[in-house]
Amino acid sequence: MPKIIPCATTFLAAVVLLAGCGGGTGPVATDRSVVFVGTGGAYQAAQREAFVKPFAASSGIKVVEDQPVTYAKLKTMVDSGRVTWDVVEADPFYAIANCGAYVEKIDLTVVDVSKIDKELVSDCGVPDMKSAFLLVYNTEKFGQNPPASWRDFFDTKKFPGKRGMMNDAKEGGLEISLVADGVPTDKLYPIDYPRAFRKLDTIRNDLKFFTTGAEQQQAMETGQVDMVLAWPGRASQAVHNGAKIAPVWNQPMFFWDVLVVPKGTAQKAEAMKFIAHAITPAAQATLTEHIAYAPVHPDAKLPADEVTRQYLPLGQDKGTGFLRDMSWWAQNLDTATQKWTAWISR
Repeated sequence: MPKIIPCATTFLAAVVLLAGCGGGTGPVATDRSVVFVGTGGAYQAAQREAFVKPFAASSGIKVVEDQPVTYAKLKTMVDSGRVTWDVVEADPFYAIANCGAYVEKIDLTVVDVSKIDKELVSDCGVPDMKSAFLLVYNTEKFGQNPPASWRDFFDTKKFPGKRGMMNDAKEGGLEISLVADGVPTDKLYPIDYPRAFRKLDTIRNDLKFFTTGAEQQQAMETGQVDMVLAWPGRASQAVHNGAKIAPVWNQPMFFWDVLVVPKGTAQKAEAMKFIAHAITPAAQATLTEHIAYAPVHPDAKLPADEVTRQYLPLGQDKGTGFLRDMSWWAQNLDTATQKWTAWISR
């Protein structure tokens, strides 16, 4: 998921700021209002157009935006009984691990998931986009002999140059290193940490790490990296800004984000209505028009823009793609993060 950017709330006709970012508990919803918390950047800007503005206009329920998403802050709110967030963008494994404790069960009498892929839905989380961890390469450098797999991503002799990836255990580096090392995609879990880090060690000196999606996009636009373990949304925006890159739709690891409702919010009913709106075909089509994340509703219209479509998971993988195991990550996020941090610190 896009990395969190510094707190900044935008005034909109349909979005009312009730309290500033920074100290305190953040924006507070009043009756008939919802606080929506996103990850910022281009993704939240797209959600604003797809979810926030239309929902506020059609329902009469005001929407207050906040950012960034921090699970520690959500935990503090719930533990203290002072919950001021109502709908939060989250990782699927967070929804699974904290269902009933820090996030509410989804009210399926309000939120219609009948047409949503059941593999993406959990008791406490509803998907609001689909995407993939994707290999992207510099066409000016490798245009005549492009990489074709994650194995090529790790082959610095045949494909010399800088590689880029997010500096976070949950951002795909562990899985793609194992795929590159020959592990079948249906045998990736539980993660073999020693094997994954041994493979990552082979390109350690050629790796550039990013801490934000903006850094990832800038690196693609400026040619700082020759291959990237990329977020499609950022890659497509880089292309629109002139980046000379192309995707490799072989062995993509599919992921998705979910919307959750913090446990104990006073705006639970309104929050469920917001989520119900967010997964409608119209809302999903608008989201995809603004950023290259695929709609979760099968009836959503796909964008006409060819660059955006090029980065949506629309079957180009020809069956080589695989789903991230969110249940495994729900149980192992802390351990994986500790091991990744130790590796980075060596």
